[in-house]
Amino acid sequence: MAVHESADETLLSLGDRLLRVSGPQSALRETLRLLRAGTAREPLTASGAGQGLLEELDRLGWLTSEEPRTFRGETYERQADYLALFTPDTAAAQERLLRSRVALIGVGGIGSVVTQHLVASGVGAYWLLDPDTVAGHNLNRQFVYGPQDEGAPKVEALARYVRGVRPDAEVTGVRLRVTGAADLSAALPDDLDLVVVAADGPPGLAAAVWEWAGVTRTAMSIAAVGVGSGFWGPLLDPGQGSCLDCFEQLRRTRFTAVERELEERSADPAPFSFGPGNTAIAAMLAHDILQYLCSGDCPTLERRAVLDFVRQRITHSEKSSCTCPKK
Repeated sequence: MAVHESADETLLSLGDRLLRVSGPQSALRETLRLLRAGTAREPLTASGAGQGLLEELDRLGWLTSEEPRTFRGETYERQADYLALFTPDTAAAQERLLRSRVALIGVGGIGSVVTQHLVASGVGAYWLLDPDTVAGHNLNRQFVYGPQDEGAPKVEALARYVRGVRPDAEVTGVRLRVTGAADLSAALPDDLDLVVVAADGPPGLAAAVWEWAGVTRTAMSIAAVGVGSGFWGPLLDPGQGSCLDCFEQLRRTRFTAVERELEERSADPAPFSFGPGNTAIAAMLAHDILQYLCSGDCPTLERRAVLDFVRQRITHSEKSSCTCPKK
């Protein structure tokens, strides 16, 4: 919850919700200070004004009654109010991020930028899978790498970056082109919180990852970028009944003839890439990943978001649900 103060009123905001509070400001601001620090209800209800404020905050769902927690570390304290958009208990949300275990399949234009956001936000453990080495043509959009990294395996260079930002992070890099579920069984632990598909091949990669995710009950998300647009999602969680097959079936039933033809021609990776486009998609993907890790939900849970770079317009697919016969 953000607090905006003036001489005669205080404006409280959480996302697009606002609460304007007038009246004696000194008592109000002391009440808010105690609330943000964590306190019992009784000291705040001595005055009618305090009682009324608590009742309104409670009605809005802005109060929590968990045991007092300390928001860990100066590094993350500025994102506490943002995490409140995902869940009321921001300290618990940060602790979940610090304990989260994420794999990234592909650490190029999408995967490397997503990793930057995840490590800066506090995600604790990473498995990085990519067969490539850093090349000069990567440097316009894969900002964790520099000229000094050219020729080095990307997973090794990114692991160095992660440890440089967060020395206590757990990082495992594997030079591997994933071609099937068996590759993941050999390379990844089966207790991850999420696996991110950010590689541009081979064809059928998402289906192979989903096969492994279904067995291990691991959530999965996907993203890719083209020339005029990019997408992120769906984020699929086997524990919530998600299904990649049903998502794809629903998505394809909405195709126009032109979209169907373009889909059939898009199996090969595009021979071009632009930093701002990759960064925009990777940042939105990272946002949804962090929200999911904090709360179990996000805007692209079981649906896809598409960003049209030319029109600067985001559209979301219809949310899918699994209709497979129950075994």
